[in-house]
Amino acid sequence: MSTITKTVESKVKNKEKNLKKATDSNDLDTVLDNVKKIDATCCFTKCKKRTSDFGIDCKYCSSRFCTAHGLPEIHGCGEAVRRDEQRKFQHPYTALSQDKHGKAADKLAAKLKQMQFERKAKQCTSKSKK
Repeated sequence: MSTITKTVESKVKNKEKNLKKATDSNDLDTVLDNVKKIDATCCFTKCKKRTSDFGIDCKYCSSRFCTAHGLPEIHGCGEAVRRDEQRKFQHPYTALSQDKHGKAADKLAAKLKQMQFERKAKQCTSKSKK
């Protein structure tokens, strides 16, 4: 697991380090310009493409990438995507509306009553035969 983390860290820029360098100045305008430049470039290492016009935000690492590095598998979030898709496949979430939930609950209650009645009827008939 540590090798995966190392590859992800090596592919994605260290944004905290860059932000510390950008905020070293005492001039507020300079700091804001530097931070805008950092936020407006792709977070992939050695990529200088602008993302201010069109960029892709990764929902796994919360970084912003250009269109070339936007896919999670390309910039290093492939393992997170695999885990997420596996979880979705194994535990699908199907939300029922209130109406459908009520109908399903009524249907289940009716089925349980019917099954309970059939069990009682079978027990009564077996005792009378003996």
